[in-house]
Amino acid sequence: MTLNYETLDTLADAYTPLLALLWLALILHPLLARQWRTAVLRSALGISCLAVCYGLMFADRVLALWPAIGLDYSTHSAVAIAFVAILCTLLPRQRLAWIASLLAYFLLMLYQRYHTVADILSTAIAVTPPVAYLCVQLARAGAASRRANSTAH
Repeated sequence: MTLNYETLDTLADAYTPLLALLWLALILHPLLARQWRTAVLRSALGISCLAVCYGLMFADRVLALWPAIGLDYSTHSAVAIAFVAILCTLLPRQRLAWIASLLAYFLLMLYQRYHTVADILSTAIAVTPPVAYLCVQLARAGAASRRANSTAH
């Protein structure tokens, strides 16, 4: 297999859907175990994070925020950041691997000339704070739920 433009394009196109599948698996697992609250919290986290990403995309399309400063909002970067933040929250032991995969994805997007460094950084600056806030809130809710369950038994 040669790593030509088309092959790298296929790899780039597969990254975000693979992250989405991992998130869905992390919802399915508690569903099968009838841990409804956990499944709902994980679902709500993902949906909320994606709402941030696509809400900013919509705002950019309507208001031309990024073009006003000569940049392009990177929906691919935004969604990848959101899913990696979710995975770092739900599977924190693998945090370094998730972050490394995100950085590799950014490098691939640069190599393929999908976006510039400024596009990716400006998108990350806009998306990361609300996504991080949502992830911290889920982590707190999960910790509180675990404490409540441990004292009830």
